[in-house]
Amino acid sequence: MTLFKNKYRIESTRLKGWDYANDGWYFVTICIRDRKCFFGDLAAGEMQLSAEGKVAKNNWCEITNYFPNFQLDEFIIMPNHIHGILVVHQNRDAINRRDAINRVSTDDNMGGRGGVTKQHNPMLSKDSLSRVIRWYKGRCKYEIGKINPAFSWQPRFDDRIIRDENSLSQVRHYIVNNPLRWQDDSENPANLPPKESKNRF
Repeated sequence: MTLFKNKYRIESTRLKGWDYANDGWYFVTICIRDRKCFFGDLAAGEMQLSAEGKVAKNNWCEITNYFPNFQLDEFIIMPNHIHGILVVHQNRDAINRRDAINRVSTDDNMGGRGGVTKQHNPMLSKDSLSRVIRWYKGRCKYEIGKINPAFSWQPRFDDRIIRDENSLSQVRHYIVNNPLRWQDDSENPANLPPKESKNRF
């Protein structure tokens, strides 16, 4: 956290200077508020989706219908979060995994478009990762709210730019095997430290 105008603010998880409408592969994680397990349960290492979980899965699969410049790769709906790989390519007919990955810059101080103070705000671009996630979270919130009004997303989302084939393979392996690691997962409510009691004597 940094101090701005005598107030602390949470740093953005976005890569500074990177335009999230750029071609690339992104590993995305979206969590439910307070890690509540609305999306289902795990049985024998496999997810058993609840009604809410089915909505989350169906809407994820709908992303390419509303954002044709995006492509879906591996993803998993977990009890209280989602992991997925999203591929953005401005020319959908020319999507190529190797080319898209190789075009991702590894320079964290790149001087291209992006950043809220630049000419092109990635949050406002209709083709940006942030816009897609905003649409997804909003649609899920609306539809799941009809089933369970208590449902709510955690603010923001986490993303990581996948820079090469080796990283892509590792991320895919992590996603596929996530259900098998649920018992030790940091997102598992059973692994959270107990909250301190508000009643102190």
